[in-house]
Order: sequence, then C-alpha cells, then structure tokens
Amino acid sequence: MEDSLLIKYLLEETSPDEVTAVEAWIEADPKHKKHFQEFRWVWIKSKDLVQADNMDENAAWERFQVFREANQKKPQPIAQQRFLTSAWARVAAAIVLLGAITAIVLSFLPHSGKALYSNVALVADQETVKELLLDGTLLTLNKNAKLSYSQKWLGDNRLVKLEEGEAYFEVEKNPKKPFVIAVDELEVRVLGTSFNIKKTDERTTVIVDEGVVQVKTGTDKLLLQKNEKAVINNDNGTIEKSVSTDQLFKYYVSKEFVAKNLKLTKLVEALNAAYDSEVEVLSARAKEMSITTTLSYGSLRDNLEIIRQTLGVTVSQKGDNIIIE
Repeated sequence: MEDSLLIKYLLEETSPDEVTAVEAWIEADPKHKKHFQEFRWVWIKSKDLVQADNMDENAAWERFQVFREANQKKPQPIAQQRFLTSAWARVAAAIVLLGAITAIVLSFLPHSGKALYSNVALVADQETVKELLLDGTLLTLNKNAKLSYSQKWLGDNRLVKLEEGEAYFEVEKNPKKPFVIAVDELEVRVLGTSFNIKKTDERTTVIVDEGVVQVKTGTDKLLLQKNEKAVINNDNGTIEKSVSTDQLFKYYVSKEFVAKNLKLTKLVEALNAAYDSEVEVLSARAKEMSITTTLSYGSLRDNLEIIRQTLGVTVSQKGDNIIIE
C-alpha cells in the first residue's frame, strides 16, 4: 500500500473504492495494521506543524516524494508524483519535517535510540566496557561479557538479557518501568539501584551494592538489600542467600582491589579472576593470613610485590603457576 493513498485516506479524500481497498489492506495483516497505526500517529503529530508553519507546498511535496523513494528504494508511478491537494501537500511536508527532527533527536541518544524499537547488543572482549543506556542507566561490562537490551517506547519494562559474563548496573529510577535482567530462567527486577550480576556455567551470582533487588527463579523469589548476595544454581534453580563481606566483586568498575582485613586466599581468588592467572596460596601459614590494602587494577606483578612486602611472604614462579608461601 502506497503511503500517498494512506495520507489521502487520513484526509478523507479517498473514493469509496479506495476506502474499501485501504481498509481491506489494513485488516489483511497485523503488520499492515501496525504500519497504519504508526503512520496515523505521525500524521496526527504533524497537524501542529502544519498549523504552525507556512510551507511552500509544491516544494514540500517534491521533498516528500524524494524522501519516500529513498526509503522504499523503488520507483513510484508517475500518477502519484503529481501534486494532489493543498492539504495533502502540507501534511506530506509536515511528515518530512517531523521525520527529519526525529532522526536528528535519535542521533544524539545512546545507540541512536535503537532500543526504542529493537534489541541492542553490547559486547566486551578483552577490555571492560562502559555503556550509557537509553534510560540513563550506567552499565559496566567486564571483559568477555555479552548482553542485549531494549527499552521499547510503549513497553512495560526495561529489559536486559545477560547471555554470558559479568556486568555492573547503576540503574536510573523509573517506577513506571521496572528494570528487568533475564539470565536464562532467572529474573532480576529493580526500580533504581546498583548491583552486580555474574553468570558462569554452574551458577549466577547477584550482589547488591545499593538499594533493593528482587531475584526470581521458577516459583522461588527473594529480596536482596545492600551488601547481600544470592547464588543461583543454574541446573536446579535453587537460591542461596548470604552476606557479601567485601567489595572485590566490583574491581573492574572501581579499577582497584579493596581488602579490609580480608583473607589472603580471597584476595588471590579475585586476582586470578581479573588477570586470568594461576596464583596459588600454598603454605598453611599463608592460607591463614589476612590483609588490609588497596591494589590498583594494573600490573599483577606489582600487586604481588605489594602483597609480598606487606605480609612478608615469598612469591615464586613454578611453571605457569605463581606460588605464595
């Protein structure tokens, strides 16, 4: 169905046969109906522009034809290239103007506003990635993480699908549109808060930094508050809730490892996750040690040297492994 005939239909300038043809086309396919509804919305919005602006109608109609042909990428019948009515040309000009304004506005939005009507894929390879989402939510993807999100204009929520890896969310509050993260069968729902989600093959871990988060899997659901975490078994969906005793989970966000009277083994575990390293605390004495320090997310060698000097341990290389004793 040509847009020119839809405009004529909206202006009530169609013949009885054309009315029948348009209405039959609309009812023939849900996609046709959706296209018509969107087209009608643009037409309604264009009325204000029509009333507010004195346009060169013939020039406006020519611009409309060029705009339509560029988007449809197919030739238009000569009969449809004529100037039909004064009112029609003004509507066409308004649609072109509204479309241009919309395109300009969208170009300044995160990801060009694509999340309003489609899914946006975000991927981090070997470096962490920070992304501002369409609603103002700040997202930090840890390396090797992958997700997609959409925030449909007429949708009921703001949806994120975490496919793999780890991400830290600083969610913008919007009571009318909850922020929902789906991880396979797991659902995390928030209004405005900061939290971390990490997915591995065996488990998914949710840690709340600020605010309150609802975690749901199957028929089980619970609320997590600040400094609480939930570990979900990916095989059976069971949830285990506990207290989060440190801030190591957000090292890739803050770019530092903060240890306050922390077990050395716990700090080493975080270093291994961050650097893909094989550091092992071998001696019984070293395993019992605790440490208070702040290490920058920089060189692993430099951080191990700080640990050595702080605790008086030895650090040695054995094959691919680094041994602390």
